[in-house]
Parts: sequence; C-alpha cells; structure tokens
Amino acid sequence: MLKQISLAVQVLLLLAVAHLYYLHYSSKKPEVSTPAVSSAMSAEAIQRAVRIAYVNADTLDAKYEWLKEQKKALEQRVQNAERNLSNKKDALMRDLEAFQKKYESGTVPPAVLEKEYAALAERQQKLAQEEMRLSQQLAEEREKALNALTANVEAQLRSLQSQIGYDFILSYSRGGGQVLYANDSLDITERVLELLNAKKN
Repeated sequence: MLKQISLAVQVLLLLAVAHLYYLHYSSKKPEVSTPAVSSAMSAEAIQRAVRIAYVNADTLDAKYEWLKEQKKALEQRVQNAERNLSNKKDALMRDLEAFQKKYESGTVPPAVLEKEYAALAERQQKLAQEEMRLSQQLAEEREKALNALTANVEAQLRSLQSQIGYDFILSYSRGGGQVLYANDSLDITERVLELLNAKKN
C-alpha cells in the first residue's frame, strides 16, 4: 500500500514539475544565453504543449495476448511444481504412517527404527528445502516476466511514438500506475537536479 502511495506521489510530482516547467517557458521565448534550458531539450519541445495519454493497465492485462501467454505458461509451471511437491508430501506422509505402525507394534529393533526415523527426517528437511527453492524460483520467474512485460511495452510504445505523438504515456489502474514512456526531448531531470542540489549549498 505504501509503495502504491509513493508511486502515486511520484507521478503527481512529475506532472507538477512538467506543468510548472511548461507554464514557465510557454509564456516567454527561451533566451539562447539562459542556462535554464538543458542541452537535451529543444526550443521546439519547450514551446509546444506537452501531450499526455494513458493506458488502462487492467485492459492491457486482460487483452494483451503476449501477456496472457506469459501468465498461462507461468501458471502451468506453478501447477506442475505444486503437483510435484504434493506427490512427494503424500509419499512422505504414507512412509511416516508406516513408520508409526512399526514403532507401535514393538516388533522392530530400536536401532532399525532410529535409522528409519533419521532417513524420514532427512527426507522431510530436503522436501522443505525444495519447497523453499521452488518458491524462490517461481518468484524470480514472476519478476523476470514482469521485467520482460515492461521492456516489451516500452519498446512497442517507443516504436509507435512517431505515430501516436504523445510525450508521456501513463499507466492507469484503480490502485495507481507508472509512466510507461517519456519523450527524451522533454527530460528535465538534470536541470531539476541542478536546482535541487543548488538549494543544499
């Protein structure tokens, strides 16, 4: 929840800075000698209105075919891992029940019972380790899929930028969003950093 609030605040700050920057430079022509204009920004980019659009992340999630395929493949891997672990847990439970019966019967020598118990305990420990390893592996796969999605969407939007003509494309969902694409000619990060760092001195 805090991460979503932080993200929303960052988006609002970004929009506020972009709006203030636009208001400042749209009312007057930038002078050539003014250091306020970053070398990465063109005068044309400053003088025109910033175009912003958004993508509904929920619709993207529901209708983007590549994403649906990725999610389906990941869900299949999760189901296979869960089924495999479940089978191993069931087999261990059966062996524990068989051991319990041997123990209660009193017909098996203690040395044999101790050896079997140690083997069962080792199997249980290995199964717990495997479960933790699989959980970590699946979390990494989810993160990798999310990174691939972000890179894929960004690459697609970058290639379409000349056709769609927007400077910023935001991701909208009920819980918040993020900037998916930003026109590099409108990047004022360095200038803002200069102003912020200058205030510390």
